[in-house]
Amino acid sequence: MASSINTNNIDGTFPVAGQDNSSQGFRDNFTNLKSNLGYAKTEIEDLQAKAVVKSALTGTTIDNDMDGNSIYNVELNRVVKTRNAIGSQTGTFTINWNSGAYQTFTTTGSVTLGFQNWPATGKYAELDLMITIGGTSHTVTMPAAVSHGTDGIPGMVGSVINFGAVGNYLFRLSTEDNGTTITIRLLSGPVVAKQIPTGSATAVGAAGDIAGMIKQDGTDLFICTGTYDGSTVIWKKLVLQAI
Repeated sequence: MASSINTNNIDGTFPVAGQDNSSQGFRDNFTNLKSNLGYAKTEIEDLQAKAVVKSALTGTTIDNDMDGNSIYNVELNRVVKTRNAIGSQTGTFTINWNSGAYQTFTTTGSVTLGFQNWPATGKYAELDLMITIGGTSHTVTMPAAVSHGTDGIPGMVGSVINFGAVGNYLFRLSTEDNGTTITIRLLSGPVVAKQIPTGSATAVGAAGDIAGMIKQDGTDLFICTGTYDGSTVIWKKLVLQAI
């Protein structure tokens, strides 16, 4: 903004030494000085209310809230996300996007999640959510708005996520329409695997279990090509070659 302070209306040559000087000249200078000090006060207070600062101004607490305005053509280095540790949770609770771009909680039972305060439609926002699953019987139910990317979440049936192992699961949730539609991705989590036994041709798992469709006999690997019912099956032999 252009400053309203005008230093040209102050006569720096007044009063003139060695002669009588009109009192009007004093009054004019004092009046203009007072006006300029008023302009300076207004402009400084405007900067105090709106400027981004590196540390808190004297007598204030730092608050660089950009209120959704753009910062562009910048080079970023050592950027961190605010962490909000929600603590141990069970039952239904709501996660506030305003509380941090990275939030964590630990399940002590099954939970049902809600989300609030996403940015306005047209602004893309992400929330990284670290969930520590305390027991394999614990489920996480997402709101109906979490409807994109669900086919890529292991153990997710409808809105309910089931977990095959305890541990830390990092999800990223994102939206560009104020949370009306939310995309979910699993960034990391425990690897759950079943070991195929060696030796005789023993089926792995129970009837209806995908793992029950694999068996190993010595160095041969067999895949079930029919419906595995625990007894009568159709096996296809895979010939494995070293590369």
